[in-house]
Amino acid sequence: MNRTFHSVVIALLIPWFLLTLGGCGYRFSGDPSVVSSTRWDGVVVKMEGAGVEANPVLAQQLKDRLRILLSIPAYVTQPARATLRLQLEPTSRKRILEDSSGRADQFEMMIKVHPVLEEGTRSRQFPVITGMAKFYEPRAGAATDAVRIKAEQEALDQVVASLGALLASDPEP
Repeated sequence: MNRTFHSVVIALLIPWFLLTLGGCGYRFSGDPSVVSSTRWDGVVVKMEGAGVEANPVLAQQLKDRLRILLSIPAYVTQPARATLRLQLEPTSRKRILEDSSGRADQFEMMIKVHPVLEEGTRSRQFPVITGMAKFYEPRAGAATDAVRIKAEQEALDQVVASLGALLASDPEP
């Protein structure tokens, strides 16, 4: 009985506490309302580099996810005031471990993106963002593709999160 009472009290206090924080203006990290929706208006995202040609699906996923994260409109009705160029390198896959027979079974996948923001004649270079995932490749063919895709998505998640944090904290887009 006493345990039930405490559970009910805690269940009521947690939402009240969260609402109180929100009412005071506090925003949790990852909250989409943290990024101003007008800050990136008039900015166009362009994908460039050898990685776009090598993996156009990955390039489109990166572009779409970053646009959603930063609230960048999909279409600009007026001339763009700035262009965010994401130079995507080809995804690299490196063997990092092999078994006693000499067959490789652990790999590292890396995705590298170099963002550049161009506003008129001014160009700002940002550091290269890298996403990395280690994965084991099983011997079966179908499972190998699934593992590779999962590792690629994991590395992409890291790149999107890092790019979003870097660009959202930039004082002037």
